[in-house]
Amino acid sequence: MLSGIYTSASAMIIAAQRVNNIANNIANSNTIGFKSEGINQKSWSEFNGYGEAKLPIAQNTQLAANFINEAVNSVVHMDKDYINFTQGSLEKTGNKLDFAIEGRGFFAVLTPNGIEYTRGGQFGINSQGILVQRGTNYPVLGENYFKNGKFIKVDSQTAFSQTGAVLDNGAQTDTIAIRDFSNYGNLRKVGDNCFVPVNNMQPQLTANFMLKEGYLEQSNVNIVKEMVELIQNQRSYDSYQKVISTFANQLIPNTIQIGSVT
Repeated sequence: MLSGIYTSASAMIIAAQRVNNIANNIANSNTIGFKSEGINQKSWSEFNGYGEAKLPIAQNTQLAANFINEAVNSVVHMDKDYINFTQGSLEKTGNKLDFAIEGRGFFAVLTPNGIEYTRGGQFGINSQGILVQRGTNYPVLGENYFKNGKFIKVDSQTAFSQTGAVLDNGAQTDTIAIRDFSNYGNLRKVGDNCFVPVNNMQPQLTANFMLKEGYLEQSNVNIVKEMVELIQNQRSYDSYQKVISTFANQLIPNTIQIGSVT
């Protein structure tokens, strides 16, 4: 009986977390370059993996087997969040300081916490004539930064090529730095629509992209899909809540009453 409560409670936790996750996706459906997020779930046995070898009791014993058997499939657990890096649609804006990456790769921006990476290409020019990320004013890095520490300087006459070359009067002065990663599963969101690599993953040079000036990559959130899943998870939450209420209001009091008979 109690295992039923545990199962329902764990399912409620998953449903609540999914609702929060979906709400965040919907709230960012108009955020340029936003990548939607999801949640994986696993049964206890999958989540625990080879947990038997780490039990505080001797492995390969009947006691260990009993411990595992009691837990297997009784509850579900959140495994980890995942990010959907599918490219969003590219929308033409006509603004020469709007950029979209068609293909793989990320823009590199210099933040107070170091270099971070983004697919959001809404740029502007600060008072020093430096190309910056609109909204945050973080400098957008070019290849010169990694050679001599200099930022990208632009003015009204500056042009950009599809490879990211920065051109002044036809002469190349810099190149917008586009970086890619071998495993997107090792990218973590850090705010301001940016990512940082974890687990010692290093950024790589890449040519698998085309820089489109005057375009912006839209969020890859599918509103219809998110709304359907929102309704489904809200209903699941309510259903499991009713199951727990049934246990609490009917079965548990009866159990206590039976246990008190002398």
